[in-house]
Amino acid sequence: MKILILLITFLLTSIAFSEEQKKYDFYWDNIPVVCAAPEEIDRWAEHKGFTPLSISYGREGGKPDGQVVYIVVYYLNKNNGETFATVTTPTSPDVCVVFRTFGLQLNPEIMDEYMNKRGLTL
Repeated sequence: MKILILLITFLLTSIAFSEEQKKYDFYWDNIPVVCAAPEEIDRWAEHKGFTPLSISYGREGGKPDGQVVYIVVYYLNKNNGETFATVTTPTSPDVCVVFRTFGLQLNPEIMDEYMNKRGLTL
């Protein structure tokens, strides 16, 4: 009888409800990055003519209200269209450059929406 009561209790208390979540075929990978102290990244960026363009925050669980787990800064050289991005964590002493690109092309529809209609400028 005790086993039957324990079994029923276990079944009734172990039912879980969750939202249906879409699954994607993502996978973790290793990418090459170059890291340095923030002051060294700033010195290099200034020497190469880069200006920080934006900063954004990666949050725990990919949720807008999650704790900040990484910080992305996107840089632009307005003279030649070169860009690069850095990533760091709130607790890391270093910053890592994750990519550097050339020949930036901006989506004209987005530029019209955000630059002309909302008054944002580069």
